Amino acid sequence: MKLEEYINKGLTYEDYITRVEDELENEIENDDPKEYVQYYALGLQRMNRVYKTFKLNPAQETRIKSTANNFKLLIITEGWCGDASQILPVVERFANALNVSTHYIFRDENMDLMEKYKTNGAASIPIIIGVNEDNEEAFRFGPRPKAGMEMLARFKNNPDKYSADEFHEDLQHFYNKNKGEDIVNEILDLIDENIAN
Repeated sequence: MKLEEYINKGLTYEDYITRVEDELENEIENDDPKEYVQYYALGLQRMNRVYKTFKLNPAQETRIKSTANNFKLLIITEGWCGDASQILPVVERFANALNVSTHYIFRDENMDLMEKYKTNGAASIPIIIGVNEDNEEAFRFGPRPKAGMEMLARFKNNPDKYSADEFHEDLQHFYNKNKGEDIVNEILDLIDENIAN
């Protein structure tokens, strides 16, 4: 599948943040019909904090020096998404260190593409797609790191013993403690497996 159309209409990280800020203002002005104000506001706050505080560890910095960068990242997301607020700033800082361009598109405006990137039948986001020089998918990451996916599976398999509140609390603790390390390592592994240097 050619992804050039989506790459071309994708926003930069800065433009994505501006658009999310605009969405927040719009939700406030329209009395928040979807009750998303809190999610947009919290997401922006988290993204700002994670972007400012995230640092690659020394092993990752060394590994990046020999990592291929002949690809782009296409990111399917929405401003209200809690996982996106933790993952996207890490991906952006990582992409900057690797000198790889990022292109952000909104899921709800691109459901035709999202249909092809569902996770277990759900339109879960964010989805990060590595796009090769032929504008085709080379790899995908998301909607969360493996540890987060395991927590979600635990919740889905037994919600009576592991509630949604426990899942969300554990996931937030994971993101805060892990500080993006698994996100970067998992994407580096995908690059090494799928992009020729």
